[in-house]
Amino acid sequence: MTTIIIIGGREDSSAEKLITERLSATYRITYIKDGSLYVCGSGYEILCFECEAPGIIRAENAIIFAKKNAVLPGSLPAGCTVIMNSDNDQQIAAVRNNRVFAVDCGFSQMSTVSFSSENDSTVVISLNRAIRALSGREIQPLEFPAEKSGAGIYALMSYTALRLLLDDHDSDLGALI
Repeated sequence: MTTIIIIGGREDSSAEKLITERLSATYRITYIKDGSLYVCGSGYEILCFECEAPGIIRAENAIIFAKKNAVLPGSLPAGCTVIMNSDNDQQIAAVRNNRVFAVDCGFSQMSTVSFSSENDSTVVISLNRAIRALSGREIQPLEFPAEKSGAGIYALMSYTALRLLLDDHDSDLGALI
């Protein structure tokens, strides 16, 4: 089972929607938020815990999914991977101070995950440098379209980073979005 800790304000529900609607097509998602628990999908199990601003996180090898304006705690667990906003100075400092692996998402081509173009219904997401997925496989730079479906560009970039890290447990990359 993989643990994903989603940090950020309640006003941004894009991550929850992307995970429960899209990720549940290939995974069994147990989602905990605001004292509620719901389960959807089938397949490899993923535990998602969403909160606004945790004081302490103690979950080894977890993926920490920081929403665009999330405030990360001062101490992050060793071995975790953080999906973060490359335009958020507090998130950058938290990752730097804890020396954890980070996949930064942002509007600069210097970010690990960015976008190259968009139209009314799709955005082209770019992986600008190789990353190592949880499966151990190295994923080389690539681009592919993602349907917006009401989600903002940062939410789509960070969701795509999550899918790349999960690597669908060695499935074809074409099944990512």
